[in-house]
Amino acid sequence: MKRIAAVLFMVCFSAMALAEGAAVRPADYGLLEAASGMGRYFALYNAHCEALRRGVPVDYSGIDTLHLELPPSWQSIPLGPQTDFGGLVIYVTNHAHHGALFSMVQAAMPLALDKEVVDGLDYRAVPELASGWHLLILNDQHPWTERRGFGYMQYRNDLLVVHDGLGLNAPVMPWNSDSTRLKASYVEVDTAQKVFRNLTMHRTPGCSYRTNLIAVSGQYNVLVEHVRVTTPKSKMIADGIFSITHSARVTLRDIRVEGTYSGKGRPDVYGYAFSLNNLYDSRFEYVDAWGNWGVFGTNNLSKTLLSHCQVDRFDIHCYGRDATLRECTLEGRQTLYTSFYGKAVFEHCYFKNYIPVRVRSSYNAYTPFDIEIRHCTFELTPRYHYIVRVNLQDTAENPRPELREKCWPNLRVDGLDVIVPWTVGALYAYDPHDNLKDLRREIGYISQVELKGIRTIRPNGAPVKIPIRLSTHEFTPKNAVKFTVEMKQEE
Repeated sequence: MKRIAAVLFMVCFSAMALAEGAAVRPADYGLLEAASGMGRYFALYNAHCEALRRGVPVDYSGIDTLHLELPPSWQSIPLGPQTDFGGLVIYVTNHAHHGALFSMVQAAMPLALDKEVVDGLDYRAVPELASGWHLLILNDQHPWTERRGFGYMQYRNDLLVVHDGLGLNAPVMPWNSDSTRLKASYVEVDTAQKVFRNLTMHRTPGCSYRTNLIAVSGQYNVLVEHVRVTTPKSKMIADGIFSITHSARVTLRDIRVEGTYSGKGRPDVYGYAFSLNNLYDSRFEYVDAWGNWGVFGTNNLSKTLLSHCQVDRFDIHCYGRDATLRECTLEGRQTLYTSFYGKAVFEHCYFKNYIPVRVRSSYNAYTPFDIEIRHCTFELTPRYHYIVRVNLQDTAENPRPELREKCWPNLRVDGLDVIVPWTVGALYAYDPHDNLKDLRREIGYISQVELKGIRTIRPNGAPVKIPIRLSTHEFTPKNAVKFTVEMKQEE
């Protein structure tokens, strides 16, 4: 009788908890009893699945450290809208297959949409988009450009936020062109913030496969914060710790990345901490990240902000618009833009052993944009003593009409402290590099190079005078270039 009463009490208690929307605790799914790392993984997976089914969060209180081993058929652990790990430290061993440990993914639905209506941003006549909040995903089935020397074609994507049938942002470039083959899809979203926070993940030595931390796709208003990821030295490549695609209004804050899978000791090195594709309105705040390769690998980014970050490289490989780096320390490689439009802005940044802007040659896409540098500091080296490097490949025209003209960016500087070691004799605005035969053609767009508020000093702070020149090599601009240099007046 007592046993029956106890069972009835447990049933009633479970029903009450469900009615009250109580959070799910992994301990209730065998976490504490699990005798292996695989068992602990299944406890987390089942807890998150149940929490998602019930629409409640997962409660990690009282759990400080977990050692997981991923089983052969493991899947990403699905996330609900609010996940606070409470400072949990996870050690992950993976001998199964590549993948993301956690995921917040919403699949897109195909949409019949004529390219003629895309650029007008009025979709009220499209039933699927007429009411509510949606992400409109645009994919061009015609190659945007070829990645020469790498054997693949690059395709452009755009992401538009649509509210009650009206687009709130414009695509990077027009879609109503003869060379465009539109494939459209959409995701219905809400405006509530989705949160993932307070977690450390250590990828253990000897792992056979990559374990990315989180995959996000088809989401609006996402915050990932207070996260640390460490990676031991490894010959594995193609990392993507934070893999985020087809999403808008994404913020990563207080992120520390110590190493990446990017081919330590291998000739074919690459792999990123932040693998990003087709984002609109993304922010990265207080990010401290380094790896064997550059920590940002992105395509199709529009409206991006890095604030108070310390990174070795920021890329928009191909197709993007408007990026601002504010109060960042940039050391080790370069900020790299290709097929980029709008403005590349630097405010109160520090460049050390670094190229402020590099235009990559392999996409053969030299597009018009503007560079603005405000109140920054640039440490020159014998290798890096120019602001913009334009890599040159050959004189072939790009078959895509939008990319046919070869353009160089305008450059406007308003406040730049230039630290000049005795081994450097001059500062150049531009450095055309590699195949200089490409300088025989006319260069489009560039018309204004304005260097204002320049202060040149030795590493000890003593003032020094050096020549400040337009370019390391002569070039032929299509338009007259107004080149001005104004030194900062000492107070």
